[in-house]
Amino acid sequence: MADPFRIEGPAILNISGGRTSALMLRRHLDAHGGTLPDDVHAVYANTGRERRETLDFVAEMASRWGVEIRWIERRAKGAWAEVDYESAARDGEPFAELITEKRYLPNAVARLCTAELKIKPAAAFMRAQGYERWTSVLGLRADEARRVVSVRGRDHGEWDVSCPLFDARVTRADVDAFWRAQPFDLALQSYEGNCDLCFLKGRLRRERIMREHPELASWWIEQEERIGGRFHAHEKGYRRTLNMVLAQGALDFGDAAAADEDADTIPCTCTERRRPKRCTCHKKQRRGHTLACAFQWGEAA
Repeated sequence: MADPFRIEGPAILNISGGRTSALMLRRHLDAHGGTLPDDVHAVYANTGRERRETLDFVAEMASRWGVEIRWIERRAKGAWAEVDYESAARDGEPFAELITEKRYLPNAVARLCTAELKIKPAAAFMRAQGYERWTSVLGLRADEARRVVSVRGRDHGEWDVSCPLFDARVTRADVDAFWRAQPFDLALQSYEGNCDLCFLKGRLRRERIMREHPELASWWIEQEERIGGRFHAHEKGYRRTLNMVLAQGALDFGDAAAADEDADTIPCTCTERRRPKRCTCHKKQRRGHTLACAFQWGEAA
């Protein structure tokens, strides 16, 4: 069986700053003798709302492993810029600028943040290297089959998609085991994630993070109040949520938040579309379910 981590460029390794994509980078380095091919680029797209620990982790990876990780950020009107650890935004500036331009807040239905802050700048970066077509490598694991089927089932235009962790049958347990054996690690708990209070995190997770780091809520509150809207139509907004959390004091909701850990609408990599309330593909096709539907809903195709 061919090694899924031996890749022919041009390609972009999408580094999210989390443990899974970091392992993906390590496996690619190992498959190529410790050095990526010249036309394979490890790229980290910074939104400005990633935790400081995430930025430190990306920088430490590059230093310890001797690999160049290119840092990019969105700029006004869809432009992009290359930055580094020192110059990277740390207070949500690219994200806030996007909200100002669009004049509305991203939400579970319109997840414009990942498309505009990560996917489009990454594509612009690859075009700037002179590539007309390339492979986009995603850190999706074997226990994320529904997302893999979804992303592989779409036409991405200029690029093809590769999911080597899925092909290598790497699971979350494998990722955790790898990092337990390393001399360094991401200094965040698994429930915290990279984007500090992302609206796609489950409610209990956001409340737990606010309880532990109430200062993180200020940026999200500012965006809601200056736009006059909410990131969650069914909730009362970040300010009222923070006030509720602070009023509760040091109550221990750890077990409940842990149970909610996998209840996010979707992780921040946003590789799939919003899940519909129920399957409708059989009505459109006038026959059985599609393969993607079979993975997504557990129904026979």
